[in-house]
Parts: sequence; C-alpha cells; structure tokens
Amino acid sequence: MKRLRSLALLTAMLASFAFVSVAAAAPPTVGTLLSGLINVNVGDITITDVVVVDVQDVLNDNQVEILNNVLNNSPIASNNSNILNDLLRRANIITGNQIVVGVLGGTFFILDTTP
Repeated sequence: MKRLRSLALLTAMLASFAFVSVAAAAPPTVGTLLSGLINVNVGDITITDVVVVDVQDVLNDNQVEILNNVLNNSPIASNNSNILNDLLRRANIITGNQIVVGVLGGTFFILDTTP
C-alpha cells in the first residue's frame, strides 16, 4: 500500500512538471505580456541576467498596436513601464527609443519607437 501511494505521488509530480514545461513553452500573447507588466513588482527587479526581447519578433503588427494602445490607456501598466524604462536605460540595457511593453517570466519585451 505504501508503494502504491509513493507511485501515485511520483506520477502526480511528474504530470505537474510536464504541464509546467508545456505551458512555459507557449508563445506570449498580448494578454500575458500586459498582465505581467501590470503585476510585476518593480521594487524587486534586479538588472542582473536581464533578458530583453523585441516584441515585434513574437507578435504581429496588429497585436503590437493593440498592446501599445492598451499600454497608453492603462495607468498601472504605463507607470510600471516608465519605471522599468528608467531602470533599464540607466543600466544601458535599452535605448531612449525603446520602451518596455510587457513582462513574462523575467523577460522584458520592448518596442522600438523609432519611426
């Protein structure tokens, strides 16, 4: 009986790891990037091992426009974006033409605003 419980526990653990790895591999969406930006604890951000991804490499033009429009109309998202922009610019990680438009799993998604 003890072995059966151990086997059941091990199977449940392995199933949860498999689910997490599949979920983590999912491509980002406008909603997940925005949710991450709104919910990020900007006080806990450190600039070691920062990963920056150009949002135009993972979203299409329409999605980028939607993300940018929502960012411009959400006080919380735009405030967090401004704080992260300042932090990453001071560390010379992004330029003055780039803005943070999303956060997902420790990765910062930026948009180059150069026309």
